[in-house]
Amino acid sequence: MKRRTLALTILAAGTLAVAFATVPSADAQPGPGMGWGQGAGRGQGAGMGGGMGMGRPDAPWRERFAAIDTDGNGAISAAEMREQAEGVFAAMDVNSDDRLTREEYMAVRMGAQRGYNTDRQAQMQSRKAARFGTWDTDRDGFVGAAEFAKGHEAEFRDADRNGDGALTPVEFRGRNW
Repeated sequence: MKRRTLALTILAAGTLAVAFATVPSADAQPGPGMGWGQGAGRGQGAGMGGGMGMGRPDAPWRERFAAIDTDGNGAISAAEMREQAEGVFAAMDVNSDDRLTREEYMAVRMGAQRGYNTDRQAQMQSRKAARFGTWDTDRDGFVGAAEFAKGHEAEFRDADRNGDGALTPVEFRGRNW
C-alpha cells in the first residue's frame, strides 16, 4: 500500500475512533490501541487496535478498495465505481444477454473474502439477495445493465457522506454493501 494511502487510512481510522469512542466502563483497562470491546483496547472504542477496526492491514475490504481505486489516490471516484460495476456486471452475466438472473447474480461473491466468518458471509448473501429485488425496478425478474448501474450509483451516493464525489476508506468501509 502506498505510504500516502496508508497515512490517510490511519488518519481516517483515528478520526473515526475519536468520533465514536465512548467512555470506558469502570472495569475497562487502558491498552495500546482501541478495539471493539475485545483484544487490546480501551474496551468500547471503535477503530484501531486489537478489535476489528480500520487498522487491520489484511482486511478483505482493503483489497477491494485498492482494486477499485485504480488511480491509487486513496479515494474511489464515481467513475472508478462505475467502471468496477460494469466489470462486475460483465462477470456475472455468464450468457452475455445483458441482464442478470437471480442465479447469475447470487453465484458471484463480491470482493476479497477469506471465509473466516461464515455467519457474516450468510448475512451478506442475504443482503445481496434483497438487493436483487430492489434493483429489479421493472419487476421482470432480471436486473439489466442499466438497473445494475443505477443501483451502484445510488449506493455510491449514500456512502459518500460528505457529498464530495469520492469515497474515502472510512466511507467505503461504512457503506455495508
